[in-house]
Amino acid sequence: MINIFIPHRWNNSDYSEISALLDRTKFSVRDYSVPSSSPFDSIDRRYNVDPQIQKQIKYASVVICSNRPANNSGMAMDEIKYAIDIGKPVVAVKITESTSSSITALGITVIAKRKDSLETWIYQNAKV
Repeated sequence: MINIFIPHRWNNSDYSEISALLDRTKFSVRDYSVPSSSPFDSIDRRYNVDPQIQKQIKYASVVICSNRPANNSGMAMDEIKYAIDIGKPVVAVKITESTSSSITALGITVIAKRKDSLETWIYQNAKV
């Protein structure tokens, strides 16, 4: 079982694309991402990352985001930075041709949107 968290926005297809890619891997996945069916009712804006989301990220073995340039700012980037700060392995899946400058600046590995690329990264970075 691999525990994952996918920082995302609901206004693009990144979550569904990464989720579908994970479904094709040989891993049994437990997804700690915030689901659209039950988003958190209230987000505490006093924190960069709401404590409810911090808890979800802490449960994850790995954090998988997209390379989308729209990730340069906002909550998804705050979640990615938080994951790095607490020592979670983070990878970006190449969903768009250009990569977010923030993803690059943080030194996050960008992998091809392929099952074998993701499986290899998970084996190398997660405790499976």
